[in-house]
Amino acid sequence: MSKGILIAVKQAMLIPAFAFYNMFIGLFVSGYSVTSQHMSELALETEFFAYSHRLADILIGLSMCWFAFACFSIAKAKFTFLTMFSFGMTWVFAGIFIMNNPLHDIYGLTTLLIVVPVVFALEMREFYGSKKFQDFSILVTLIHVAFFWAFDKGLMPIEYKGITQRIWVAITLIWYGIAAYQMFIFSNKQRQPAP
Repeated sequence: MSKGILIAVKQAMLIPAFAFYNMFIGLFVSGYSVTSQHMSELALETEFFAYSHRLADILIGLSMCWFAFACFSIAKAKFTFLTMFSFGMTWVFAGIFIMNNPLHDIYGLTTLLIVVPVVFALEMREFYGSKKFQDFSILVTLIHVAFFWAFDKGLMPIEYKGITQRIWVAITLIWYGIAAYQMFIFSNKQRQPAP
């Protein structure tokens, strides 16, 4: 794994940090409720919170796209690249366009996130070397399916939409950090000289 590709993998470990910033910055915004308001509603608040939130979204998306290129470079993982890159672009667009604009999530393209973990687990299995991580990726995909099903059927309590969204975001973006970490650990093992 080249140095450039390794950097592209390592930087993806920061995705959860940007996510947690966006998840909890609302605690410092007067009149904003992390319980009942979506994270994207922060883009409608005062300048500092609005722009720092949007910048974090863009950084998350660009990081995902760079990680997608790394996966393609390492394993020619075309489906991982396609789904991960597309999902990354939804974050970039969410940072550029505020709510109520159809480009905010590129016309519902965020649903691609459902398959990203399982596609990654299949195509990149030679580059993370952990059966537990494979199982975790499948579990995350099943959680995404359950989340979207419950949302579609109106089973998510509307008064707690801020909490349910933050749980979903935490699960999704922590997975990215763990996936990058798994690949980083694998690459370190590969570079160690044989005894």
